[in-house]
Amino acid sequence: MEPYTLTIQHVNGLPRTFILESDSIDRLLVNPGRKLLGLPRMQTAYEATTTWCHALYEQEFLPRDPQQICSMTVLAEGVGHNLPGALASVLPAPQRGDNFMGVSRFALRQSDQETHTPFDALVGYMRVHSPAPVWVMLDTVATGATLVRGLEAAFKNAPKPEQILLGTPAGSAVGMRRIAAVCARENVQLTCFFFGAIFGLWRDGTGLPWCHPDTILSGTPRSEKNRALTARRFNNIEGFCSVGDCSANFFDVAAAEKILRAEEERFGWKLIP
Repeated sequence: MEPYTLTIQHVNGLPRTFILESDSIDRLLVNPGRKLLGLPRMQTAYEATTTWCHALYEQEFLPRDPQQICSMTVLAEGVGHNLPGALASVLPAPQRGDNFMGVSRFALRQSDQETHTPFDALVGYMRVHSPAPVWVMLDTVATGATLVRGLEAAFKNAPKPEQILLGTPAGSAVGMRRIAAVCARENVQLTCFFFGAIFGLWRDGTGLPWCHPDTILSGTPRSEKNRALTARRFNNIEGFCSVGDCSANFFDVAAAEKILRAEEERFGWKLIP
């Protein structure tokens, strides 16, 4: 198991929150980062997710009885990370089971008062056949619309968990606050784990840039090294996303490469190695 660092962060409007750092997370978010696609990205994502699940177990965020734990796979990124397999690999016995939600987001009209494009989402699929008191979930979080609608639907149609351990391979504080509000309203304890950094949200409502002024780093030596590396790699451009289209990165390499080229053209900067 690779070494990792888990650093607590105190962020306004968020419950207990941590930044997780490791070599595999650096490969996902820094170098190769945006250029790590398809199967190599799946393999690295699985390693990073296993590291997170190992930290959850080692640091005693998870109960000792695996039957008190289930995974909730958010389509499609949870598949790319193989969350159920990663969780099972660190437990002494199989977890209670795995559950699935599929949610599609869409942009709304932006008002003059809003700092970024707002999004809403529609739930297309929900399977909660193996619920447990503790849900382990993982998804990218931009505006938070996907998980807000997904959790609202899950809480209405299945037994609510006592707590959710939510990992985000790339996530913003803006979106996580919306998710935290839903959990607080439903009396579900939420703990947040951000991979690499707590990203600022670009004005398009999707971009999660390293160089955004609202991005929060952990303060570890690794984070200071990543600050310098990403400033050079992204040319200090505040809107250049650290990840691009997360699903395409796993499942449609041609589309992910096209998205990256379009972003390079829009910002006038070719992503350097």
